[in-house]
Amino acid sequence: MSINRVESSAPGKLVLSGEYAVLAGAKAVVAAVDRRVVCSLQRRNKADWSFKSMGYVFESSHTLDELFRDLPDEDPARFIAHLSTPNALPRHAAVTIDSSPFYLHKQKLGIGSSAAVTVALGKALAALDGHEMGVEQLQQAHRTFQRGVGSGLDVAAAYRGGVIVYQNNQAQTHGLDPNVHYGFVFAGESTQTSRMIARFNEWRGETTPASLAALVSAANGVAEASVKANAFMTCMKDYIRALVQLDRDAQIGIFGPGHEAAMGLAERHGVLYKPCGAGGGDMGVAFSTEDEALARFKRDVEEQGLNVVRLEIADDGVQVRAG
Repeated sequence: MSINRVESSAPGKLVLSGEYAVLAGAKAVVAAVDRRVVCSLQRRNKADWSFKSMGYVFESSHTLDELFRDLPDEDPARFIAHLSTPNALPRHAAVTIDSSPFYLHKQKLGIGSSAAVTVALGKALAALDGHEMGVEQLQQAHRTFQRGVGSGLDVAAAYRGGVIVYQNNQAQTHGLDPNVHYGFVFAGESTQTSRMIARFNEWRGETTPASLAALVSAANGVAEASVKANAFMTCMKDYIRALVQLDRDAQIGIFGPGHEAAMGLAERHGVLYKPCGAGGGDMGVAFSTEDEALARFKRDVEEQGLNVVRLEIADDGVQVRAG
């Protein structure tokens, strides 16, 4: 009996530690968050493949053959060629992709929307054809879609959910001491991650500069300490210091104006703060073992015109429902 309709969803992610260092083999601590991309896929008896994307707003229509030709970069239909083959797909279908929760006032938050779309859509396509698609296939598809940029941690987080430690294409379920309180801040502008990573790669070349080696060591320390609050806070402080030094040396722009402002407020309240992921803009995270200090920090952040984004760590990874 063929499956006619599939709905799937996958969470976004935030890098708690290990950005850039993970590209040099370090451990990264990554959390799935409770904002989900939702995809639906419906077989049809006639018409072309139609695509409607919300959040990232776009609509298009293509024949099955056209899906495997060059499509404009802005067309979400491009995902299909990286996730399936013509023989595995029906001739007619309707696809909707809703990534609205990944945006704030029409600005992309930077919580892994393309990875979440890859995972949700890839699993939906596989389910429609009656087979499974593993995380390795999804990572390869996303890496190809992103033209080889990135470590694959965002796909792993969207696939598995919860908190993971990610290193050298391998993810392990991890945890965070519940005595570590956290809050997330949107720095006021979206970042093009590929440009930031290109700057990092150009600076690094084939070498391991001293500040990168220090960041790798500090990232590994955070990963090993994250289940013990006091040790985590100590290691996180060292990690932030190492990330600041790397940014000074590499001139990547990780600590953009919004992040610098939030860091200044964090220091005033005895809270630790860092960008999540590539930095520049997008999201940042604040940590404290004192809930009241974190609350005061959040109030000051909003008074400064930055956005506190209410997110929680999500235990559920990708989910698929077929009918």
